[in-house]
Formats: sequence, structure tokens, C-alpha cells
Amino acid sequence: MEDFKIIDIHVHLCRTPEEESNYFPIPGRRVQDRWATPERVITYMDQRGISKMAFMILIPRQLRAPLYEKAKLWELPEEQRRQGEKKLSPQIASLMREMNEWGCGIGRSFPRLLPFIGMSNDFGSGEAMAEEVTLRASQGAKGVKLHPGQFSYFPNDKMSWPMYEKCQELSLPVLSDSGPWPHSHLMMVYPNPLGLELHKTKREFAEPDNFARVLEAFPRLTLILAHLGSAWWDERLELAQKYPNVYFDTSQGFAAPDRIPVVAHRGLAEEDAVRVFRKIGVERIIFGTDFPGIDPQPQLEQIIRLPLTDEEKRMILVENAQRILRI
Repeated sequence: MEDFKIIDIHVHLCRTPEEESNYFPIPGRRVQDRWATPERVITYMDQRGISKMAFMILIPRQLRAPLYEKAKLWELPEEQRRQGEKKLSPQIASLMREMNEWGCGIGRSFPRLLPFIGMSNDFGSGEAMAEEVTLRASQGAKGVKLHPGQFSYFPNDKMSWPMYEKCQELSLPVLSDSGPWPHSHLMMVYPNPLGLELHKTKREFAEPDNFARVLEAFPRLTLILAHLGSAWWDERLELAQKYPNVYFDTSQGFAAPDRIPVVAHRGLAEEDAVRVFRKIGVERIIFGTDFPGIDPQPQLEQIIRLPLTDEEKRMILVENAQRILRI
């Protein structure tokens, strides 16, 4: 069997070992098993035969109090919610700018690590969002990361239109979470604060259908929806059949007898993955893992054991990412 070159298009990195321990509080994980700082992850990549990683920049867990407060605002009447967001959003935007600055610096210092800057409506206006994209692209950003659920906003809000327009102009891909949030099932895997319900009424900010207007309005924008095997995989398939500019990463894997997926409810089964890949078009499927919160190795083995051709596996594991990232 061929040894496939690998690009992981969906990972998360931390600034310090302490930040990693707080960000990913996985019981029993030893210090030597923590690889998510830039210096350590290069060693991990060399050991595992990974040529490049695209890392998604978000706010570290210990700094997310404003995000949790913002989520609670959705229980209030709209005017009260908007007033509350005006107070919280500058704090969140300041944190995002700090993390984006750090991430772009890491990309310059470690060329195998490709930064995707964090972005949300907390920047205050579409113009401010577009300016942040322009600035960070000049500093080496390779893409933009959205997490509508974590930041409590809808991706089809027209405030984001100037940001999408700028990404389209600069040929920067946008990678977005597209699974349920918060996903309380995580509490069944390990004690994880991400699994706590942050608000009473569940709002699916990142449901795949919420990206249809974006794909329609920006036909030259490359939009990558994360977690193909998650809930709503049928909606992803419908989007793919209508919009050729939507792509999907495989992060978190697929349901199988030896794998409990991160989002088990309505997840895509491994035995159906090849059929779905080919219906979408294998040229639009990209390997990603959500490292280090989720172990990459079982996900890699899952892709390699699928009844795909070697050419299709090369496309998923490296060639599609090379084309989209222009590397």
C-alpha cells in the first residue's frame, strides 16, 4: 500500500503548554502527550509524516467568558441583546486581534504551519472585518476561520458580506464549523466545559443551510464546511449539488463500530462515506482532524481503509488542500 503524503487542514494550536492543558482538559493526558504548541507540533508532524497543518485561530478557553455571556444574550429581547453585544463585542474583537497577530507570526516562523485567522461579527462592521482580513493576509494568513456557534452569530448575516467579498478577492478560503453547538454529548466522552449548554433555546447558528445565501452571493469564494460526518450531512450534500464552491473537511471522522463520533446524533456512517464523497465529488473532500482535541491517527486510518482508489486518497489527503491553499 502507498504511503500517502498528508496535509491536515483543521487543527488548533496553543501559545504555551499551560494554555494547551486548559484548552484541552483531557483527563489522563500526560505532558509528553501534548503536542499543540508550535515547537512541539513540528516534532509530532515529523513523527507522523504530516507535511503541513492549517491551524484555526480561536480564543483560548480561559479567555472565553465574554463569549459565554454573549451566548446568554440570545435569551433576551432583541434590543436588549444588541445593547449587550455592543458592550461585549469590543472585548471579543480585541482578543481575536491578539490571537490573529500571534497566529500570523507563527506562520512566518514555521512555514509548515498555515494560519487561518479568527473572524466574527464582533469586529463591529463589515468594513472592519474586511480590514482585518486584508491586514492579516499581508502578514501571511492562508485563510479565515469562522465558528458561528461559539461566537453566537449567523454566517448569512449581511454584516459579513464585505469580509466574504475580501476573501473572494484575495482567494482566501473560509473554513467554518458547521456542526451543532454546544454539543452536550461531549460530556459523555470526557468532562469538557464545551459540552455545557450555554443557553436554554438551542440556536443552530452553523447549520449548513445557513451558508446557502453566502455561496449564492459569492460564487468565487472557497467555503470549506468542517465536520462532514456530523449532523446534517444530508444538508451538506444538497449544498454540494447546488454550489460548486463549497468544500468539506473530514475532521472528527465518521461513525463506525470502532469509532464513536464526536457528534453521534444523525452522524454519517463510515460505510456510507465513499458513496457520499463521490456524490459530492472527491475533489471537494479535504482531510482534517480537529487535533489535538481529537486523535488524528484513527481518523487517518479510517480514510486509508475506505474502499477508495489510491488516486482518490491522494486527493483527499494532500492534493485538494494543495490546490485550495495554493501551496
